[in-house]
Amino acid sequence: MTKRRDEKYLKLDASGIWHLNFRVPVRFGGKLIRQSLYTEDFDVAASIRDRFVVPILALNSGVAALEEIGKSIIAAEGEAINHLGALKNIITASDGISLTEAYERYLDWMEKSSDYRPGTRRKYADNLRVVVDVLGNRKAVGMLSKDDAVRLRDKMKAAGKSATTIFHVFSIFRGFLRWLNKEGMISSPYVVDNFIIDLPPVRKVNTPIIPPSKADTAMTILPDWTLIPRVQRYTGMRIGEVEACFTGYLGCGIVEVEGFQCFKITKEFCKTHADRLVPISDKLAPYITREEVEKAAATCARFDEDGRRQESPAQKRYNRRVKKIEGCEAAKDHSWRVYAQTMMIEAGIDDLIVRRIIGHKDRSNVHYGYTAARVEAMKKALDTIP
Repeated sequence: MTKRRDEKYLKLDASGIWHLNFRVPVRFGGKLIRQSLYTEDFDVAASIRDRFVVPILALNSGVAALEEIGKSIIAAEGEAINHLGALKNIITASDGISLTEAYERYLDWMEKSSDYRPGTRRKYADNLRVVVDVLGNRKAVGMLSKDDAVRLRDKMKAAGKSATTIFHVFSIFRGFLRWLNKEGMISSPYVVDNFIIDLPPVRKVNTPIIPPSKADTAMTILPDWTLIPRVQRYTGMRIGEVEACFTGYLGCGIVEVEGFQCFKITKEFCKTHADRLVPISDKLAPYITREEVEKAAATCARFDEDGRRQESPAQKRYNRRVKKIEGCEAAKDHSWRVYAQTMMIEAGIDDLIVRRIIGHKDRSNVHYGYTAARVEAMKKALDTIP
């Protein structure tokens, strides 16, 4: 099958002459560019476009530069093709936007967007910084090649980075490149394709469940730290969510909704950027007193101003202790989340309600979101957990 040639930004007139034909991004002025390239050869026309137009679209001075190129081509007429060497002098950064400048613009955009929590912004910034450091601050994004992708992968492998880390860096970087394309800072989809390469296989290990027969023992294995495991057991909440509710971090806490006490995980903290409510079941309610919550809050993780969660010593002790229980050798605090979800599913609770409580959009647990479910229905589901 013959690959279809890319005629983006090019148009063939009735006489067989190729023209540049595109509109500059609105933030650069929105000017419509129509300029004859004085050639019938598609490859020559495409080379002009790829060498000059694509990088110019990434420049704030793009409109003025394009006008200068237009004037130069008109002046040279039929000799325009041989005149390309002189055109490069018109553009101060003909290779397009640099990685560093693109990186800084992306961080500014994330800062202003409501879709990114502080922790997510930090994660994206850290991963993109790895790419910038490896490929070079001045590297032009529009000129990134498959060789650059291979070099990035091999450098990370040589530095001892895990397969999961490498996967995340490439995934985030491809999303970054797609954003640049959408914003008109680069105009070649092939740059994204260049970063689709073979990566070290990621070995995904599912969090093991706490065996129901060991649940009571696992919940109380650390006598001075039992409330948080208990909450996790009867809600399926992440430990950070429980601690945020106990400490009031980012507006999280315990509220009353429709006559039921609920843990409220605010959109500023949860992964789906929407408030989430998890009702307090009958088995859990007697333990949720002001005194017990304040006592547990004193042992919680510390949340830094930048959103980082510093794991508490109590959580570390608990994870070490629970592994000593027969049948729980690979378990940890997060295993309670699997336990709660599994128990509700086995009790025949509607999948939509389970996902609403747990906070998963679908069964693959890859994307996060919420489905409609009444608080009363969620509470009944939680009350089924043994």
